[in-house]
Amino acid sequence: MEFYDLAIAYKWIYDRELTELIEKMFQKNGLKTFIIGVHNLNEIIEKVKNDELSFTAILDRASDEDESFVELAKLITKKNTYIINEYEKIETAIDKAKMHIKLEKENFPLPFTIIAPKYEITPKLSISKRNMQKLKIPFVIKPAYYSGGGDGVVTDATTMQEIEHSRKINYDDRYLIQKKIYPKNINGRRVWLRVFWFFNEVFPVWWSDETHIYEEISDEETLSQNLIKMKDYTTKLAEITGLDYFSSEFTLDEKDNLFLIDYVNDQCDLRMKSVHHDGVPDNIVVKFVEKMFEKVNSLKS
Repeated sequence: MEFYDLAIAYKWIYDRELTELIEKMFQKNGLKTFIIGVHNLNEIIEKVKNDELSFTAILDRASDEDESFVELAKLITKKNTYIINEYEKIETAIDKAKMHIKLEKENFPLPFTIIAPKYEITPKLSISKRNMQKLKIPFVIKPAYYSGGGDGVVTDATTMQEIEHSRKINYDDRYLIQKKIYPKNINGRRVWLRVFWFFNEVFPVWWSDETHIYEEISDEETLSQNLIKMKDYTTKLAEITGLDYFSSEFTLDEKDNLFLIDYVNDQCDLRMKSVHHDGVPDNIVVKFVEKMFEKVNSLKS
């Protein structure tokens, strides 16, 4: 039987840089890696099925966007392989409606939200005058499940007709109707952050929800009280979801109220800033690989 420490399954062309970095850093430190792509997928499925090939762990960044990888994902769950971001845990974590209910019970700082049922079950939705006053206009409409990368999100909705239109698009999904939060502006910068969780550590970075540009956080800024709170909430999110890695979005409004805006993004975009103007700072991507190496290496002992 062939054996490797880490298998990396990917489909997105921009994951190639991440994959090359993982291979370089893992192999330099004595761990064996194996790449799974469209080019060898069928062969790998057969080998895994026949116990001719095995892995200590797998980083699957393919099956969520290409159904042809799902058979491999199902096979791997039956093997003695550690799945980075276990599939069942992802299913719950990326459902914004389920997560909102959980996080509300845990007193997370969330925008006022109305969870609209699936259109296929409840076509007619009514929102009380009191709740509309809490929402204010404009408000935000988000699919609970089908909203990766901001897909289907309406950030400046003003009417019930827009809610109805959105619900019809993904008629089998619940929707979050949320109060729009306006970020505080300090020295020309909107106070909006993306906070990464990599295995057992938190890595916050400045991120613009408008331009999608990242900036690193200074040592001074890391000591701020609100940033400490963001780190604490992210750690709590990791405990609740059980995920190995993800990112979340936080902001501060004009009154310095902290809000968790985007709860869990499981397939982080890890393109590097040195290659892409809207990429993640390189040292953060390196940290992801380092923390993953520590995890995989610990599984061998």
